[in-house]
Amino acid sequence: MGFLCSKQKDNHIHKQVETQKQENIRQSLSTTKEAIDFVESTSLANLMRTKPIKSYLAEQIEQQQIQVDSCEILADKIEAKSQLIIRSYNHFTEKALKIKSKVLEYYRNEYMNYINSNLDTNKNKEFIQKETIQLLVETTVILNCLMDKNFDDEIELWWGDNYFSDRIQILALTDIDCSDNTDNITAPIIQYINALKNKIIQVIPVQNNQPKSISNSVAITNVHLTQFYKDLKLEFAKKVEEEEEINQ
Repeated sequence: MGFLCSKQKDNHIHKQVETQKQENIRQSLSTTKEAIDFVESTSLANLMRTKPIKSYLAEQIEQQQIQVDSCEILADKIEAKSQLIIRSYNHFTEKALKIKSKVLEYYRNEYMNYINSNLDTNKNKEFIQKETIQLLVETTVILNCLMDKNFDDEIELWWGDNYFSDRIQILALTDIDCSDNTDNITAPIIQYINALKNKIIQVIPVQNNQPKSISNSVAITNVHLTQFYKDLKLEFAKKVEEEEEINQ
């Protein structure tokens, strides 16, 4: 009888542990979802447009508990923005697509190769992870800003000027070549990506093979772009027909 009671007690404790684990997982998933919803919110994009505090996003990332496990979710959401960017067509569309492509290329290629290599110290690895999380959050907010037809780059370009300068200084040990990009919208974030790459190259060489996900991303973007122009032509033709009917 004593053995049976002990076994029942052990089973009860085991069930309690499993229940707590499941609850922790549910809380983690809930926290991640809420954090991603926060990143995607227009209120955050609007605040960053009018209140460019360099430390603000870093503080919010910590407060909102945006963790390493959010990286892939953020990257997937950025990947999925191609159609939204094109359908929100304005004079920032090409720049938004360029930023999206460069960030995902870094994340899917250099960053994932670095993380999977396990060649660096835990301290450096945690630092790169933290920088990459912040980059993905910043990219999401940047793309949301650029999709807004009311975005004024002369007044609301919060990531321009010296936004990335201190982080670039910490990361880069060699000169960053941005001779092919002097645009005030795309240059700051591309310079920062190059600095992250330089930091990673010190540990693991760059892989020459381009990931399929990036090739697919370009292909998907081209498909969406083609469809966008088809829709635009149809909408134009429809308006012409309506005007002709009115004039008759």
